[in-house]
Amino acid sequence: MVFPLCLMLLSFFVICCDDEIEPQSTTSYPPKADIESSFTAFYPDSGGLGTKLIIKGTNLGTDTNYVRVTVNNLKAKVVGVKDTILYAVVPSRADTGYVRLYVKKGENETEYVSNKEFNYLFKSNVSTLIGQAKTEGTENGTYTEAKLRRPWQIITDNDGVIYWVDEGRGTSSNGALRRAYDGLTETLVTNNTGPFQSPTQMAFSLTQDTLFIANMYNAADVKNDVSVMYATREAGFVNFKALVEIPRSSTSSVAVHPKTGEIFFDHNDEGAVYKYDKNEPNACRKMFNVRGTYNGMVMRLLFNKEGDILYLILRAKHCIYKVTYDAVTGTFGTPEPFVGEWGTSGYQEGVGLAARFYEPSSPCLDPEGNLMIPDKKNHCIRKITPEGVVSLYAGLPMQSGYADGLPDKAQFYEPECVTFYDNTMYVADRGNHLIRKVVIE
Repeated sequence: MVFPLCLMLLSFFVICCDDEIEPQSTTSYPPKADIESSFTAFYPDSGGLGTKLIIKGTNLGTDTNYVRVTVNNLKAKVVGVKDTILYAVVPSRADTGYVRLYVKKGENETEYVSNKEFNYLFKSNVSTLIGQAKTEGTENGTYTEAKLRRPWQIITDNDGVIYWVDEGRGTSSNGALRRAYDGLTETLVTNNTGPFQSPTQMAFSLTQDTLFIANMYNAADVKNDVSVMYATREAGFVNFKALVEIPRSSTSSVAVHPKTGEIFFDHNDEGAVYKYDKNEPNACRKMFNVRGTYNGMVMRLLFNKEGDILYLILRAKHCIYKVTYDAVTGTFGTPEPFVGEWGTSGYQEGVGLAARFYEPSSPCLDPEGNLMIPDKKNHCIRKITPEGVVSLYAGLPMQSGYADGLPDKAQFYEPECVTFYDNTMYVADRGNHLIRKVVIE
């Protein structure tokens, strides 16, 4: 008798729930203009992507065209409203924040804010995508058969194809540009006697028909003065040519402006940022020095989504600066500290200069515009909000190793670079010779 009773109770529950969130009537009306509306409560108070949010209030009408909802300022889909109850679906990656209800009457819209935050529960997991843990090599094949050699830069295109650089210096094929898609890996080009001798950070043109790669000078092994090189999609990204040549610039980063397509790169020997300009001597001109005459910062460059801020990751100085950019006039402001303390390594969460890093490296932006950055010698991934709030994203701080699983249990070994595609972050896990992925939702 237990099973039939349970089945009957389950059926009753489903019927009740279905009745509670039934679609709105075909006869709908807006909130009454002469009566005050209200937002009294919402539930549940936590959940992840797709959570059905129930909002209670008064005078909400029954027409969804007159109400809207946000969770932590991200738009939630309103699926029904019945004057005192509104139903909405929590959006992806909402994070924790207040629920806001907007009620429109005539030309006026009134905002109502919840008295507590909705606690967003991310569903994320760290796993191994390409390579064999702690096994160095250059073999191609399936993702599990392939072997990687210290991957340290990674990027994806709009189709989700993954490109990465295996670290190497010189002309004897000890570094490479490699690609992975649809379960298979391939090597596109290896270090040679041409421009491709010391590849570092990469960036696509706005149309993604050209790939730019910084070429870092090394006195012992690199036999050219190429600072930035490029190859085209039409030619299969295999025939690299010099774009900018500056003797001993030790360039380690290149960035493309997200609106104008302008190309910027660092001059590590001067501690400066340059802009590619084919009409100038050496096809470039200096824009600014980061901090006086300091050099040897080992920079990584990245614009925010709007293109009005350039982040300057100063790996050797364990901190991040930022500088404003006016795309109309083509001028930068004065670089200023953003997070971390100049010349002081360590691990500390916090805000601004109170945070500590140990060789932060090549970053990316997540869909919300947060700066995601591998904290190389702390063996973890950090998250930095535009306001400068630094927190742990994945990995065990100051503990190198290899382990998949939940972000707070996973381990990395000197992660060097991260990139985002859709809801997945890819990590160049240099010390483990792997491409890892962190799947969100």
